[in-house]
Amino acid sequence: MRTLAFLPLAASLAALVPAALIAESAVPAPRAVPLTETVHGITLNDEYRWMEDPATRPEWSGWVAAESQRTDALLGTVPQRSGFAETIAQVSSSLTRQSGYRRAGPTEIWLKAQPGDPVARLMVRDVRGTRVLVDPGKVDGDKLAAMGAITLSPDGRTVAVHLSSGGSEVGSTRFFDVASGKETGQPVPAMWGEFGIAFLPGGMIAYTQLAPEPIGGDPVRGMTTYLRPLAGGTPVKLLGGQTGGANVPDSDFPIVMDSPHSPFVAGIAAGARVDQVLYLSPRAAVLAGKPEWQLVVGMDDKVGGGAVRGNQVYLLSAKTNPAREVLVRPLDAKGRPGPATLLFKGNERLILNGVIAARDGIYITATTDGAARLFFTPGGRAAVREVKLPFEGSIFGLDAQPDGNGVSFALTGWTQPVTSFTVRSGVVRPTGIASEGWSGASGIAVQRLEAVSADGTRVPLVVLRSKGASGPVPTIVESYGGYGMDTAAPYYDRNGMAWLAKGGAMAFCGVRGGGERGRSWHEGGRGPNKPRGMEDLIACAETLTAKGIAPARGPVATGASMAGTLVPTAVLRKPAAFGGMITRVGVVNPVRIAQAENGANQFAEIGNPADPQQFADLVAMDAYQMIPKASGLPPSLMVIGMNDRRVAPWMTAKFVARAQQKWPGTVWLRGDDKAGHGVGTTEEVRRSEWADIFAFAWWAQTK
Repeated sequence: MRTLAFLPLAASLAALVPAALIAESAVPAPRAVPLTETVHGITLNDEYRWMEDPATRPEWSGWVAAESQRTDALLGTVPQRSGFAETIAQVSSSLTRQSGYRRAGPTEIWLKAQPGDPVARLMVRDVRGTRVLVDPGKVDGDKLAAMGAITLSPDGRTVAVHLSSGGSEVGSTRFFDVASGKETGQPVPAMWGEFGIAFLPGGMIAYTQLAPEPIGGDPVRGMTTYLRPLAGGTPVKLLGGQTGGANVPDSDFPIVMDSPHSPFVAGIAAGARVDQVLYLSPRAAVLAGKPEWQLVVGMDDKVGGGAVRGNQVYLLSAKTNPAREVLVRPLDAKGRPGPATLLFKGNERLILNGVIAARDGIYITATTDGAARLFFTPGGRAAVREVKLPFEGSIFGLDAQPDGNGVSFALTGWTQPVTSFTVRSGVVRPTGIASEGWSGASGIAVQRLEAVSADGTRVPLVVLRSKGASGPVPTIVESYGGYGMDTAAPYYDRNGMAWLAKGGAMAFCGVRGGGERGRSWHEGGRGPNKPRGMEDLIACAETLTAKGIAPARGPVATGASMAGTLVPTAVLRKPAAFGGMITRVGVVNPVRIAQAENGANQFAEIGNPADPQQFADLVAMDAYQMIPKASGLPPSLMVIGMNDRRVAPWMTAKFVARAQQKWPGTVWLRGDDKAGHGVGTTEEVRRSEWADIFAFAWWAQTK
């Protein structure tokens, strides 16, 4: 076990970097202010708590900037760094990328990024031909502008586009006339990038807006959904808090969705969790600004999605079946639900994960061994039949077409780039909208393995590397372990192709906490079971080494966002299993989640610190709090975007400051003031970040 990991790290750096540069690049440590507290009987130290105070941001962000310059200088001396930047440009940035296809009547829209484009532009194709409808960088002259949610009106005449800058994800939604390309209507400010516009009859729109003032310091709390004319006017509250018979906590996200094939409008209370609360109201009441919300399902029903068609609601339930099932409930004139009947049932070989209503019927998505499957029932009542997909992969963005005629989706595989399709009456049709893929991807082999975890559980593990490759090569193992989201599912990683082109291996470990094997797999790595996910990742790392795929020192573990509660904690539990670690925008200090932006919204997934048992669970997944008792840490790179509004950047800053004091020379920090959580990042910024990540991972395993 490398309990003094910084010694070989410092020695290898000396071979790459002149001693004078190392000395000049030293950054003074941030101040440590001793603080000890006991919460629910657990005593914790937190000498960098001061970084959480917004007033101190200039101080610690200055330290982050200095550390980033130091990291940049050192990575610049790694021979492979420039090569990775060039290869990413060749296999990713130089290829056209297209996604987000939607159609309403003769109007088709999608996102397209060509070589040289900093971000994707919105394209339109109709009777007038194909053209650029919205170029984010030209709307206000902001080169860091990018698009979030995009909604096409059911008549195909208007597009709503969310615009934000620097990856912040908070911005305004603007409206564009499809025929002329000119702005129309009145913009909606203070919107989160994920939430689109609901176009309603009579020129009305519904939208979810941030609270005017942050609640408890968290600007994501207290969102409200409003109704108003597209042209502008006084908004009317539709959902949020106590409205129209609905009760939405301020930590939830209220969302209103309309459907052209039902007399009802859906009101959803959602958040960073798998389950939703669903309300329905007659559309006429909503348009009158006086919704009459009827509760259809609550949190105890364990419904992860729903769809309304005619006078029936279709619910994706995990209450009695961990593989989920689709239940149908009739609705009366007010939207009150009747008794449920079973439409379609999942099993251990068929994990259901989505249900969509369209005019032609109901579409259901599922996976088998990570590969997507699609099912269809005409009219929502006939026998369910499977729809043959064009190739094995994962489905993204499945949604009803804005005009209700069928659905559209994107399909991607381990070596197949994103390709868009439509489905109507259960028949898949190509759209002609597809991303270009790296030609070398055909030379990549996909190997499916299983790792045996500490308790004997078999964990899915997928490995990508060049066909015919033998012997250990630098290896990255990716994992996530949260929200029931799959990691070991087919996905074309356009940046990762540069790593594979260099001769490295990429592995994807489907730890518990994800959704590879249904709801029970998710619950098996959540809350008090979070350590099981850590054991799964350790098992994946040891399997990669034992099978001669990764070098003897082990693979580099990486993960982003919620993976901050998994990857660094697994590495700190058993550092000898890993050759290095890279976290990106990670939740590495979850015991302080209540003090973070977007914090209360995470309670349902990881735990509420106000609850004694859940606080203990949070401590067990807190990488920052694990440092004092940990025996070692392999070379580690921590990446943050300073405009991140999803995960507080101070979490990573605190981790690095503490880890550097215990293991000098082992932990490196990369912060970027042109990036946020990763959504909306420009291509130049993204390319630089991944060149740094790959250079560090390669160096950590070959030094």
